[in-house]
Amino acid sequence: MKKLLTLAAVLALSAPLTAFAADLPQPPPPMPRAPAFVPPPFTWTGFYVGVNGGYGWGNWSDGLGDSFNSNGGLAGGTIGFNYQWNWFVAGFEGDIDWSGMQWSQSATASGTFFGDPVSGSASVTYKNNILSTFAARFGVAVDHALFYGKAGGAWTQEEFNGSGSLTVAGVGTASISGSNSFDRLGWMVGVGAEYAFTTNLTAKIEYNYIDFGTENDTITFAGTPIGVVPSKLNMSVVKVGVNWLFNGS
Repeated sequence: MKKLLTLAAVLALSAPLTAFAADLPQPPPPMPRAPAFVPPPFTWTGFYVGVNGGYGWGNWSDGLGDSFNSNGGLAGGTIGFNYQWNWFVAGFEGDIDWSGMQWSQSATASGTFFGDPVSGSASVTYKNNILSTFAARFGVAVDHALFYGKAGGAWTQEEFNGSGSLTVAGVGTASISGSNSFDRLGWMVGVGAEYAFTTNLTAKIEYNYIDFGTENDTITFAGTPIGVVPSKLNMSVVKVGVNWLFNGS
């Protein structure tokens, strides 16, 4: 009998407590969770500008059996545009570089002229002052890496500088000098690889082969034309560069 009374008392007390708990303010529902941020996929599409530098070596030859090799450093700027379709990237690129490619040679000679001792010396320097390429670029993108080829045209400004002196015993010394500069157009092909460290900053390395064909140049010395020389010029260039890609992902 006591157990029944105790159970009845517990039930009588729990009923108003349950009703009271139902009247208490309820905690707010949990806030919905924002979806996790997923960065957009990287794209090579966009204009870009940059700087480049490297090293070049070339061969100059003429129809007279003369030939020499020039070499030196390069430094300049780059501008271009990419467009990406899935994994394929195509665009165009142009650059212009100061060139330190050059070759020089000196010679001395002595003899007699009408019985008088005669001696002379001469030196000639060849330079490629400017080198520019303008080409289509096409390649395969693997996420942040781009492997590409390029083909197009090239322009360079070459320069010959000559100087000399002639000494005749008992008469004196005469000095002469002359300079010739020419523009050349040719074709080029190249291969390279580029990597994007961020959505905007990229770095590349590439090799270019350039052929300027044969050109007939009129050589002058001390203001006097001394002949027309058919000459050939080709060169190889290795360059590295850093680009800033606009409108990246």
